[in-house]
Amino acid sequence: MNPRCKSTLKSLAEVIFSNTTTIISGIIVGFVIPKVTSVEGYGFCKTFSLYIAYTGLLSMGIIDGIVLRYGGVDYSDYDCPLFRSIFRWYCLIQAFFVIIVLSISAYIEDENYRFIIIALSIYLFFANLTGYFQQISQITQKFREYSASKVIQSIIRIVGGLALLVLYLDRGEIVDYRLYIGITTAEYVLISIGYIIIYRQIVFGNAESLKKTKTTMVHLAKTGWPLLIANLCVILILSLDRQLVNLVFPNSEYAVYAFAYNMLTLITVATSAVSTVLYPAMKRTNEIFLNSNFSKYISYILIFVYGAIVVYFPLCKFIHWFLPQYTSSLPIFRVVLPGLAISSAVSVIMQNYYKTLGENIIFFKKCLLILLISAGLNIAAYMAFRNTLSISIASIVTIIIWYLISEQYFVECYGYCRRNNIIYFIILMLIFYITSSISNLLLAGILYVIGYISFSTVFFRRILFNVNK
Repeated sequence: MNPRCKSTLKSLAEVIFSNTTTIISGIIVGFVIPKVTSVEGYGFCKTFSLYIAYTGLLSMGIIDGIVLRYGGVDYSDYDCPLFRSIFRWYCLIQAFFVIIVLSISAYIEDENYRFIIIALSIYLFFANLTGYFQQISQITQKFREYSASKVIQSIIRIVGGLALLVLYLDRGEIVDYRLYIGITTAEYVLISIGYIIIYRQIVFGNAESLKKTKTTMVHLAKTGWPLLIANLCVILILSLDRQLVNLVFPNSEYAVYAFAYNMLTLITVATSAVSTVLYPAMKRTNEIFLNSNFSKYISYILIFVYGAIVVYFPLCKFIHWFLPQYTSSLPIFRVVLPGLAISSAVSVIMQNYYKTLGENIIFFKKCLLILLISAGLNIAAYMAFRNTLSISIASIVTIIIWYLISEQYFVECYGYCRRNNIIYFIILMLIFYITSSISNLLLAGILYVIGYISFSTVFFRRILFNVNK
């Protein structure tokens, strides 16, 4: 086996292992927290989760600039004095934003939202430090350190979630949602401290003066800003419907809607393992290799996700038994689940291609267009029907448009024939929607698996079974 390929597979295995622990922690926390808190309290938990997704914007593009500038550079070749100065600059910038967010909290009258804002201010500092070191781990292919941090995070979440469950069972009453937010924040405090110890070589010691590296920081921010905004657009495209529901519906309805998306993380964590390894590996290849493998990568991600969404059928049964107060989230979950394969093809494969090819501006423009389309469709759905289900349907339409527009670049530049993949995901979406409408979940699940295996074999026999003719 090619040494580069062997190294990539080893890295992928390490990340998959760490992501497996993340999935386990996600299962425990994802179902324990709505069980031990009230629906209203869970809504506040998910409001906090919704807004922490935007804290990465406060990195000011510096992390993304480092990714683009130093992607493919070995850690041993890093200029330590320079990186020590970069780290100090970065801490100062994050401290500035902490002060700004804390100041905002003083003007929030609602006690619950004031607590969320204060928690966000603490979270953003340590989460962005963690993000800084995680990106360094990824681009230098130090996946052992990256995986170890993910495993430790998972352990903290599992222990925290089980502690809340014990508290709930012991008291026989709901647990204050603030405890969960406190555990989430403490998790990043501990992880960032661990990273500082691991990467102490580029944190402590003699550093270039802050004045001297000011130009470097500005350059990193300018370089990384388009990628940062593109990433933000991706986040907004994937969460704009939740943002709208959070703003225009009561907190209890948002809790139910957010729970449907919470179940999606059982699959998205697995796909993120591929994304983590893919970019640094791609940076070490050439455009000919990228061109020849684009279609195959898209096919693989579609096959994987459409296979994984079979979890819908046992999950429905479980929700009816364990969390009956959230059964109204299942119709929403049913609508958005098939779209996960399509959005993963964009966020995991296409985005990494744009990033590797240095076409971040093009991707940003496409995402900005989709963001406007998404806003229009979501608002139109709300104005026309005034219910959350219509908004979830609008989000699926948005994702399909996003896929087609993002893929057009590769059709034009690579001569990529997309018909096969598009027909496949349309058929699998229809199979899922038809089978999931059957009341007998066991029969529905069996029929879906039969349809999935049959059409996957028909469309991708060559790549699944390595058939050359």
